[in-house]
Amino acid sequence: MAFMLQCDHVTKKVGNFLLWDIHFDLEPGYILGIIGSNGAGKSTLMRILLGSYKLYNHTEDCKCRTIEAEWMAANKGDVFLNGASIRRNPREYKNQTAFVMNDSPFALGMSARDNGLAYGRYYGDFDFIRYEKLCREYGVSYNTVLKKLSKGEQIKQQLAFAMSHSACLYILDEPAGNLDIQFREEFYEIMRDIVKDGDKSIIYVSHLVEEMDVLADYILWIEKGKQKSYGTLEELLDQYRLYSGPQGFLRSKEGYEVIGLQKKENHTEALVWSQNGCFSGQVKSRSRRAALKEIMYYEKESEEQVCRKQTVRPNLPVERRG
Repeated sequence: MAFMLQCDHVTKKVGNFLLWDIHFDLEPGYILGIIGSNGAGKSTLMRILLGSYKLYNHTEDCKCRTIEAEWMAANKGDVFLNGASIRRNPREYKNQTAFVMNDSPFALGMSARDNGLAYGRYYGDFDFIRYEKLCREYGVSYNTVLKKLSKGEQIKQQLAFAMSHSACLYILDEPAGNLDIQFREEFYEIMRDIVKDGDKSIIYVSHLVEEMDVLADYILWIEKGKQKSYGTLEELLDQYRLYSGPQGFLRSKEGYEVIGLQKKENHTEALVWSQNGCFSGQVKSRSRRAALKEIMYYEKESEEQVCRKQTVRPNLPVERRG
């Protein structure tokens, strides 16, 4: 299997936050959705993939005496895009990427036209005619400074720029939240068109978890700076069921784990998890497949309950799967 993108055990410390040992491979032709709570490390990972945060290798960079070994140990790993290392070949790596960010990285005091002229020259194959055409097609005021445009128009300007050179990896950070509903559907279609030929891939971060159900082929789940899981969306959903029935039927000894439960008026609702996706007949007959939004809700509630128990009874270990 030929991978387009390889994230090789990336660890990065930013201030007091540590993103720890993130590793995954992505094939061309797929959309990877990155999910997690606020502050989980999604934005830190995105900045690494964009090359905004540098990575260091302890064995290669140890001669740099101004960098302490302890700091270097917390800033390591590498990312490869079609074999180009983000550390060793950053220019070759970045030439293959395009991006759309929630906060525009372009010069807000310049127009869409001038931004295209200023930044398009960094890409040898940038198509200015296509850029102008897409700006007008998306309803972007081509000669108006970006800071006077709405947030949605700024997103559209970035998309027009990204679509005007031959990138193979598109990195999108919360792009659709400020788009109007009509263009949002068009935006999703554009995303599907990008990957349909099988030679490009997309990394997509969004707090709108419902978008992942619509777009994502793979899911990378990060919590508290650590990789919780990585795999196809189907593999993740297969591990969970949302149970509704008598609480007495929930027995963890049968090979699954009760993540969290809520007592309703006439029944108990619970999220149950099994690594191999196997559930007892009693549970299976009274449950349905959980949506990604429901999984994240119950997992978050479960983590908060564990934290409260550890605060009240710090000497009593709380069992939780790794």
